[in-house]
Amino acid sequence: MASLNKVFLLGNLTREPDLRYTPGGAAVCEFGLAVNRKFISNNQEKEEVCFVEIVVWGKQAESCGRYLEKGSTALIEGRLQLDQWEDKDSGSKRSRLRIVADRVQFVGRKTGSEPAYEQNQDGAHHQPSAYQPRPPQQPYAQQQKPPAAAPQGRPFPPMPEDAFNNVDEVEDDIPF
Repeated sequence: MASLNKVFLLGNLTREPDLRYTPGGAAVCEFGLAVNRKFISNNQEKEEVCFVEIVVWGKQAESCGRYLEKGSTALIEGRLQLDQWEDKDSGSKRSRLRIVADRVQFVGRKTGSEPAYEQNQDGAHHQPSAYQPRPPQQPYAQQQKPPAAAPQGRPFPPMPEDAFNNVDEVEDDIPF
């Protein structure tokens, strides 16, 4: 029997991302996500919220730790993972279901933190850029380097004037 374990969630972070590193140097970031659902019951609009724990590994974890904050909207693509263990104090069996994210897309700023449109010095309104990274934390400050200048290349040579004159004589390699 075939099986599929794939999850897509769109929601807002419930707390600041917690970025850590394993003893082996792998980045891991954990945060909570609130996913809202609106529905109508007895002719009244209702809303329920589902709180989900998310864990992200590797470069995606570092990006989440740097760019996301409490309230940010994110689209999570991942899989369900069931963790089971015995409680050290009571000896009872415990379990939790969480999402292991394969991909995190930063959708927008946290709601209510910024105006929908900003006004520049000319008085024109424009949408603000989607993301402003938080100030770098260690070890990022040590790793950042100024961008290298783009090499100045020569322009492409001009196309010969008779490049397309003999179109009827050329056979296409496309078998139709």
